[in-house]
Amino acid sequence: MEKITIKDIARLAGVSVATVSYIINGKHENRYTPDTKRKVLQIVNLYNFHPSRLAQSFALSKSRNVIVLTDKHSSIMQKAESYDFLRIFCKTFERLGYNLIMRTHLENTRIDVADAIICVGMEEEKFRRLAQENFVPLISVDGKINDELFYQIYQDFGYVLQEGEKAYGKNNFTLALVDMYNRTLKEEISALYDKIVFLDDDGLGKLPEGNIVTVHSSLKNIGGMAEKEMLVIPANTQARVDAIFECFNMATERVQGTSHTVRVH
Repeated sequence: MEKITIKDIARLAGVSVATVSYIINGKHENRYTPDTKRKVLQIVNLYNFHPSRLAQSFALSKSRNVIVLTDKHSSIMQKAESYDFLRIFCKTFERLGYNLIMRTHLENTRIDVADAIICVGMEEEKFRRLAQENFVPLISVDGKINDELFYQIYQDFGYVLQEGEKAYGKNNFTLALVDMYNRTLKEEISALYDKIVFLDDDGLGKLPEGNIVTVHSSLKNIGGMAEKEMLVIPANTQARVDAIFECFNMATERVQGTSHTVRVH
């Protein structure tokens, strides 16, 4: 793979080569905005651009600390799904020698003590605010970010719907999902299929009669659900965690030329 150049950095950031040079050398700060500086330094960091001394310092500062940031869950079902995911996730990362720092909020939005921040189910606006303050990689899990600069991993709902059609026939089932904070992903899913119900703790009564397709194994354990005809295509799998870890490795090693959006079957 060809080494990235200062021209590539400028193209990705949408600025001039001179602006990139000023930023990475800390000169002429009156000629660019703070937002432009953040964007350029994020790209420099992502692609491990050299000869930037800043990028070199990023590469040498591995702490093996990973911050896992989740939203405060508003429903029991959200808590159950989060616990199920984190159980597999933490076991994998800790086995590989990483120290996990679990947070539901951050007192300081600027993070200097971690190799990466993994945001689980975070809304896009909040993710972007956090990205503006940090130069370590941010990874979005179960949240869609309209920016290919960031790695993002979530369920392949097109595949889920295909499996539902195989089991029950076209338009002959309801897709039942625990409600989510990331509205961008929610809108993407809603555009795929008409018969979708997003559930909160009072939402089981919203489910119509008939076939149910879901990605949440915990729904099977809720009273009254066991009797329903239900196909579960679980989201919380080791394959999903392995995909997150692969993206984490690529992000922290600044691997170039890979797709940053991963939809997991």
